[in-house]
Amino acid sequence: MFYADLNHFKGKTGYEIDGIWYPRVTSIISIKAKPALYKFYADQSSFSAAESIKSKSADEGTLIHKTIEAILAGNAAAIPHSIQPAINAFLEFKKNNEIVPMKVEERVVSKKNWYAGTVDVIGKLNGQLGVLDIKTSYSIYRDYGLQTAAYVEAVKENNIFPTTRWVLRIDQAKECVKCGAKMREKGGNIKVRGGIKECNHEWGPVAGEIELKELDNFETDIKAFLACKTLWEWEYDFWVKKIKNGVSPTSNNY
Repeated sequence: MFYADLNHFKGKTGYEIDGIWYPRVTSIISIKAKPALYKFYADQSSFSAAESIKSKSADEGTLIHKTIEAILAGNAAAIPHSIQPAINAFLEFKKNNEIVPMKVEERVVSKKNWYAGTVDVIGKLNGQLGVLDIKTSYSIYRDYGLQTAAYVEAVKENNIFPTTRWVLRIDQAKECVKCGAKMREKGGNIKVRGGIKECNHEWGPVAGEIELKELDNFETDIKAFLACKTLWEWEYDFWVKKIKNGVSPTSNNY
């Protein structure tokens, strides 16, 4: 990606916390190849069409995210009709599981490894202390292991010691009453998966979906994340050196 200047780079890829700039966890992980994302772009009519779908999809995901975070923080949350099925599924999950949030939407920093990120939830789920990451994706992807491992490592530096990490996937889709295929519309893009290809689908109402996955292999994931960080620093060496050498964003030297 092109960055116009140091301020542009810093704003797009990290956070400034207590006067110190840190690269963002999600920016670091973005250095990793994403074949599924490349295929998504290839399947669209144009790059701009793909970007539009991606942007709208992200907005819809953010809406679900923010609504759930408000609920977990104990704040009154207006639930937009467009995401009501997904939120209903979460409320049912919450009723059947004991969730005790300690921190919601919490910025965490690793001074040891020089990165920062925003954790969705630090708290207890059914009595176990961990990091909970909320996703609105179609599936639970391996990359989420790197992201949550980075959060756990940073949280430990703040004298909180999670024993596990989870991904809570929240989505909504229509199901074919004849073959069980799922139709998911997000960002104006419609995907049909599963079921029988030749079926003349009859779609039921939009229903929420919940999937909780506890992640193992923390040591493997944190090593992979730190390897991504090494590659990220190599890729953006031009900007990283200026930051570490204390070059001012308003200087003529960048």
